[in-house]
Amino acid sequence: MHRQYHYRTLLMLLIVYLAVMCNTTLRGFPKPTVQTVLDGSWAQHTEQFLGENLGFHDSLFRLKTQMDLFIGERIIQNVYITDDMLLEKLPAEQDETVVDSAAVLNDFYQKYRIPSYFVLVPSASEIYESSLPANTVKEEQETLIRQIYANVQTGIRCVDACNVLSSVKDEYIFYRTDSRWTSYGAYCVYQSAIRKMGLTAVPYNRYVISHMSTEFRGNLYEKTLYDGVQADVLDCYTYESGAQIVSVTAHYADGTTEDRGTALYDMSLLQSGNMYEFYLGKPCAMLEIQTNLENDKKLLVYKDDFADCMIPFLLQHYSRICVVDLEQSMEISERLADPTEFTQVLFLAGMENWSEIWQKKRMTQ
Repeated sequence: MHRQYHYRTLLMLLIVYLAVMCNTTLRGFPKPTVQTVLDGSWAQHTEQFLGENLGFHDSLFRLKTQMDLFIGERIIQNVYITDDMLLEKLPAEQDETVVDSAAVLNDFYQKYRIPSYFVLVPSASEIYESSLPANTVKEEQETLIRQIYANVQTGIRCVDACNVLSSVKDEYIFYRTDSRWTSYGAYCVYQSAIRKMGLTAVPYNRYVISHMSTEFRGNLYEKTLYDGVQADVLDCYTYESGAQIVSVTAHYADGTTEDRGTALYDMSLLQSGNMYEFYLGKPCAMLEIQTNLENDKKLLVYKDDFADCMIPFLLQHYSRICVVDLEQSMEISERLADPTEFTQVLFLAGMENWSEIWQKKRMTQ
């Protein structure tokens, strides 16, 4: 371990030297001492400083990643580098208070008594645990998800996304360079969720699949700048004889609204630094979608960005869908949408995001 720290200290010295050669300002740079150099903490603090202040120097950061890999380091910026994909490092210890998040859903159901459904999506690191380095200590997400589900009232139906995704793990269900699932991964869970919601899924072969980009590199790539893993494909699923969008309205946290016409997808974002936002457009507190379906089915969705590429599948069943972004609004209340106007409610989030949202919510209470 000490030998590895010394390697990393030399690596940090080289990076700093290159930064100085590039005339980079290093204000706030960690000052080394004999003790911090020997115990490796200076190298760790320097790595954090460089990541925060030199992130725009792609060539320097790529060099750092390659040198880390050269000395045998397989985890960069809390991302595991594997042969086929980048995997997010999960916390080693469970936060048992996350189980208490079930109380939020229980209180909601007790108040409104609307048929409600709950989907917690495991991280790719949970599904592809066998690809992680030997002796990796991590959070057991599946166990934690089951504990949360066990504390949810019986009136709220839970969807076992862990089992669904594990059964198709050999398919392209998670991005190689991003922490989120692919559209196909979302479709697999949609099939199970919509069945529990009393509806019939649109068969897979009814969709026309368009590859919107074959050069998507996601949030895990941005952390590492490691391009040894193949870029991802962003897919768009179109059901040409199905429901059509009549209107899309974005509601922002500051109270303003934006008429987005009939466009759910934002093609311009395929040329941006965050291509994944293509699915629902610029993030907002709530997205209100009207379709041409003449039925009385109205769905309220509380979600994180895992839901973005599932919304197009859900549109085939409802005349109205309101999508509340918990990462933007951080609340489950009537302020954005009145739950009594809807016939069903869906809570959907990635497990890691759900933990963070719950912790932030507790801190603001």
